[in-house]
Amino acid sequence: MTVVVVGAGVAGTAAALGAARAGARVTVVDGGSGASTLWTGKVDYVPIEVTPELGALASELGVVLGRSILVTTNGYPPAAFGHEASLLDLHAVLAKKPAIGVVRCPRPGWNADGIERSAGEGFFALDATVLRHADERLMADAELAERHDDDARLGWLAERLREGIARSGITPTGLLLPPLLGLRQSRAADLAKLVGVPCGEAMGLPGGPCGLRVEAARDRSFAAAGVSVVRGRARGVVREGTRWRVDVDGETLAAAAVVVAAGGLVGGGLAYQPSEAMEAAALPTEPRPPFACSVGGPLPLGAHGEPLDVPGSLFGVPPEQLAWPLARDPLMERVGVLAAEDGRVEKGLYVAGELVADRPRTWLHALSSGMRAGAAAARDAEGLTSPAESTGPTGPTGSPGSARLAPAGAPASRP
Repeated sequence: MTVVVVGAGVAGTAAALGAARAGARVTVVDGGSGASTLWTGKVDYVPIEVTPELGALASELGVVLGRSILVTTNGYPPAAFGHEASLLDLHAVLAKKPAIGVVRCPRPGWNADGIERSAGEGFFALDATVLRHADERLMADAELAERHDDDARLGWLAERLREGIARSGITPTGLLLPPLLGLRQSRAADLAKLVGVPCGEAMGLPGGPCGLRVEAARDRSFAAAGVSVVRGRARGVVREGTRWRVDVDGETLAAAAVVVAAGGLVGGGLAYQPSEAMEAAALPTEPRPPFACSVGGPLPLGAHGEPLDVPGSLFGVPPEQLAWPLARDPLMERVGVLAAEDGRVEKGLYVAGELVADRPRTWLHALSSGMRAGAAAARDAEGLTSPAESTGPTGPTGSPGSARLAPAGAPASRP
């Protein structure tokens, strides 16, 4: 039985691993970077049941769940319900008299003295050498973080930090650094052992190392679970009898069940395309809803439990009525595919993450909804698998059990 998951962000990752661990053969369609890549590392504090399975999956992806207090590069410490493992969590550190050393580092966007002033009592700026080469002053956060994957470089940084602590005459209860503690995995715990003090990053801007570290953990989990990955964009999902076909950039994938987790407006699963965006000489040819799903197929968009209305005007809905702060309950924050609690749209077809209507747009919800949708899709697929199909062909990436690829227009292969 083959389950195809469209999207490789947080929801798609959870769906793929949930389906694989329920016994399905899984192929993921990875369309490239999306909202998950831009993640800054903070898990929003929203009501959700954290099951042991959910906690274990978060940990596998390098995320620590539980009440957390984080520091941004502006110094303000927002409350959170978890964080990427490299971020410095002040929740435990602030339980005793804090002395958080904010390490000075001459990089754009990093101001240790400003963080000290804005974070308040218990923080102090610490002089220490962090940069080793001239090019590190201006390189991207992710590039600098990658250099600290090397054990020798991490050891060098630990020595410089210990020297800085000795010069300061203050025994810190924690060290706050710019976003640089590893790219393939978090190096915060390793650095803390070398320095003898809890160490971690401040929350940086979108596109920093946090999202990339989670993606690296995702790739390791996919390899361990036997999940195949196809690079490309899914253009449509089509039912063929009791099964499904997913069209991917000129090729097709056959599946017994499909989970679409292509993201929301940022991730690319939803598109803002109001009537006035039509190419026309003077007037749009017809009114249409302001949002559309980028993946074609039986994926009805709606909000508040109802399908999207076609606006009465050819010029569509005024943009200011779609978003906060001019709308009390903005459509932009609710619109998505109408689905059941487990993400089911119809038998064998599921959605997860920010593509689901009327659900919170949070990291933890994406993880939870992906797990549910993946497990449910595996159950649907199991009922369609014959004994002869149980071994399966060799997949497109060379791993056993992947969905078969066929050129566009050719008869779709069966999982």
